[in-house]
Amino acid sequence: MSENPYAAGNVSETSFSPGTGGLPPDVVKKVEAIIKDARQFWLAIVLCFFCSGIGLVIIFPWYLFRLFQWRSLAQQHPFLTEPNAPTGSLPKRFQSAKLKLILGIVFGLLTFGLLVGLLLPAITAAREAADAANQR
Repeated sequence: MSENPYAAGNVSETSFSPGTGGLPPDVVKKVEAIIKDARQFWLAIVLCFFCSGIGLVIIFPWYLFRLFQWRSLAQQHPFLTEPNAPTGSLPKRFQSAKLKLILGIVFGLLTFGLLVGLLLPAITAAREAADAANQR
């Protein structure tokens, strides 16, 4: 009896997916998480506005953390910054995530500044009102 020519060959545990440039699976998982967070930038902003004000404070540190991860992975794995990578490939999606992460940081800083700009005058006015009430 002959062997089946269509049977799957031996696949080792250490093999990598095609199109990942030989990156280990844990690195691919981190890259995909960064890309996913960057893609959900607008959704995160909308949810922060409508669901809770605390989200506005969290956006800046979260996207800053993700940008640091992006830079670290880009330095460790030059494959991810390949300028001639095909459209839609892992490197191109990784590269396009950088701008969205930067936008997330800028938006986070602006909203934090706005929040502080709104809260400080309110706190100052409340203190002045309390002081005026205590002096009577």
